Amino acid sequence: MSLVYKSEKTITHYMCDRSRSLTLPMLVNLLLEVSEEQSSELSRDESYLKARGVNWIILRYEFSVSRMPNLKETINIETRASEYNKLFTYREFVVKDSSGKVLLTVDTTFALMDLSTRKMVRLTDEIVSPYQATASRRIRRSDKPKELTDFDDCKQRTFDVRYFDIDGNGHVNNAHYISWLLDSLPSDFLKSHEVSWGVIAFDKEVSEHQSIDSLSMRRKERGTATDHQIKSEAAVHCKASFTWKKLNKEEH
Repeated sequence: MSLVYKSEKTITHYMCDRSRSLTLPMLVNLLLEVSEEQSSELSRDESYLKARGVNWIILRYEFSVSRMPNLKETINIETRASEYNKLFTYREFVVKDSSGKVLLTVDTTFALMDLSTRKMVRLTDEIVSPYQATASRRIRRSDKPKELTDFDDCKQRTFDVRYFDIDGNGHVNNAHYISWLLDSLPSDFLKSHEVSWGVIAFDKEVSEHQSIDSLSMRRKERGTATDHQIKSEAAVHCKASFTWKKLNKEEH
């Protein structure tokens, strides 16, 4: 049985949007912080990995949200590395309120990247065994973001990749991708809606000084849904799909 790690966090002002709810980019930052806390406890933190010339990268998120935590709310985050194969490890997060009610769950797919070649490498027992995840030969088949079908109907914004967008691995922090994805949506829509489900898939790295285009398109399906793409002249770097629920004024 894989080891479960738990951590308590309090939502502060800088983590929230204008509706005083935790933002999706800040949620991801909190989840990765807790993941790193567990790795440190198991002596498998970032410094351990970098000494071996590798580090974790995230290939996929899938979110299922009942509601996002609010400003000053104390939440409990539980995480475990549930399963791994020769290339990927699957980590689960559960976020609960102070009474133990589940607010949201997040499933993630991690891989190891060689810091010199910038390519994925095989997982080793030395790195993954402390987490007590289940070894498997299967590669999970999961929901994928929907493809954008009509670029003429897409909303589009262009962003330049800045120095402070790059993290210690030498690539753009996940939270910045999510901000770019969502920033292509109209502010009136973002003020009146909250994510209820989402999937994000990462492909090619984005580099400093690149310009990227964030495209989005709305569709009607199970409520309101949006599909997204981050691309440059050279490649498509990230795709995402989200399902949204309309916020009640009483909620905020």
